[in-house]
Amino acid sequence: MTGQGGDFSWVAELEEDYVVPTICLVEGIDPDEVIRRLGADPATARSMTVRETVDLAASGEREFVGVGRTAGISCTVESIGYVTAVPGVLRDLSRGGRAFSVRFDVNGADSVHYAVDGDLVVYAEPHGVVESLRPEDPRWDVAWSEGLFTEEGQWGPNVLALAESVMGAPVRPSLFTEPLATVELPSAARYAGTSHWDIP
Repeated sequence: MTGQGGDFSWVAELEEDYVVPTICLVEGIDPDEVIRRLGADPATARSMTVRETVDLAASGEREFVGVGRTAGISCTVESIGYVTAVPGVLRDLSRGGRAFSVRFDVNGADSVHYAVDGDLVVYAEPHGVVESLRPEDPRWDVAWSEGLFTEEGQWGPNVLALAESVMGAPVRPSLFTEPLATVELPSAARYAGTSHWDIP
């Protein structure tokens, strides 16, 4: 599978390095504001690569989110965590713009999530055509996902191709090798049982 970021064959190499990422593309705010909306202070960010955070994040007690830019929009990368796959976090990141996140799952149940100006539009494990949470939501074009996922479920790199189609920005392998402004957050498990997990 190829996309704006080129051949996605590099995705298979991530698992070899114990990287099971969540990636988020954010349009409308700069990286410092992304960090603030995640509940951290940009001044506390450390320059780290995604692979450097793997051992730190392995316990699951803390999350490490790298923040950078791709094609003029902000992006986040987590080596293991899933902060930006939490509906309430994605809604916050999208206020005044849009945000699309993809979560890779160690068991293959990859998922995609899309919010526009504080409202959750899509939250799904792709099977066939990806549908919006509300029927015929004008903020979602089903054509974005056509041909990407079979009825049996074809995930992996195709979730990144969908992210690129929706957001118009590439997901490049350099996001995993170049240093990003990385902040440490409490475990995403803290959102369990709260309104952050409300899905329409």
